[in-house]
Amino acid sequence: MALAKKQASRKVVAKNKTTATKAVKSSIPPKATKPKSVKTQKQISALVNQSKEHKLAVWKETETANELVMKDWGGRLATTKVRMEKLNKKYEELLLVLLNEAYSVYREVVKSDLADDFFGALWNQLYKDGIKVQSNTPNASLVVRYICGATISTKTVSNYAKVLEGADYNNIKQEQFIAWVQHKTMTRVVEDQRNIENNKETRAERMARARDVIMRLIQVKEREPMYSWTTTSWHAEKQTSEDNLWIGLGNAYRILDGGHNFNASMNLVMMLPVNAEMERHILNIYARVIVNNLEQHEKWMSDLEEKKWADELWEQLVSAGYEESQKQDEYWANRQQAQLFENQQDFDKFVKEKKKKK
Repeated sequence: MALAKKQASRKVVAKNKTTATKAVKSSIPPKATKPKSVKTQKQISALVNQSKEHKLAVWKETETANELVMKDWGGRLATTKVRMEKLNKKYEELLLVLLNEAYSVYREVVKSDLADDFFGALWNQLYKDGIKVQSNTPNASLVVRYICGATISTKTVSNYAKVLEGADYNNIKQEQFIAWVQHKTMTRVVEDQRNIENNKETRAERMARARDVIMRLIQVKEREPMYSWTTTSWHAEKQTSEDNLWIGLGNAYRILDGGHNFNASMNLVMMLPVNAEMERHILNIYARVIVNNLEQHEKWMSDLEEKKWADELWEQLVSAGYEESQKQDEYWANRQQAQLFENQQDFDKFVKEKKKKK
C-alpha cells in the first residue's frame, strides 16, 4: 500500500514538472528574422543586362578563337595549294618536254617507209614487257604507252597520243611543239583532234588523195619534160621499168669562170628502173608536203590554168625538198659532233646554243 502511494506521488511530481517546462517554453519570445529584400524592376533589368553582356563577351571570345583556328586551317591549306600549283606547273612543263621528245621520233617515223616495221616492233616490245595493247591501237598510242609504261590509264594514253597526232596533223615542227601546245592548251588540242577524227576522213584517206594530186602533176609535167633525148628501144628497155618509168641520179656544180658568169654544170649520172615500192615511196614523200593543205591544191587544180597550178606546186615541192635536205644535213652533222662530247647533256646543250645562233 505504501509502495503504491509512493509511485502515485512520483507521477504527480513528473506531471507538474512537464507542465512547468511547457509554461516556460511558451513564455520565451520568438527570434527575430531578417526581413527579405524585394528587388525593384531597375535592379532586375541591371542584372539581366549584366548577364547578357557577360554572355556576349563569352560569345565574342569564342567566335574570335574559332576564327583564329579556321584562319590557321585555311592558311595552311593555302600554302599547300600554292606548292601544289607550283608542282603541277613544273610537272606540265616537264611533261611537254618529254612529249616533245616523243613527238620528234613519232614525226620522223610516220614520214618514213619504215613506219610499219618500227611500230610493229614497238607493239612486240610492249607485249614482251607484259603490257597488253590491242592490235588496232593507234601508232601514237603505242609510242605513249611505251614511254609511260603500264601505270597510267588508257584515257591518259589516248589524250597524250591525240596531242602527238594533232601536232603532226597541223604540221607543227619539233621546235614549235611546246609553244603550240601551251598557246592552244592540251585540252583544246585533244578536243580538236577528236573532232577531226570523228568528222573528217582518216590520214590514210587524205594521203591517197594527195598522191592523186602528185600523180596529176607528173602527168602535166610529162607533156613538157625538162630534158629529152632519143636512144634505141633496146637501151631504153634496160633502164626503165615495165611501166616505162625510171629515176635519175645526178649532181650539179658551179663552173669556175673567173666570176664573170654564174654558170653551173648539171649532170645525169645514173638511170634506174622504178619498182612499185620506189614509186610509192616517192609519191608519199611529196604527198606529205601537201596533205595538210590538200583542199587548197585540189581547188587550184579545178580553178587555175593547168600550167600555172602545176608550176606553183612544183616550186613548193622543190622548196620543201631543199628544207628537208638542210634538216637532214644538220641532223647528220650533229650526230658526228655528238662523238666529241662525253655525255648526252653536253651534246644537247651544244645543239641548243647552235640553234640560238641561227
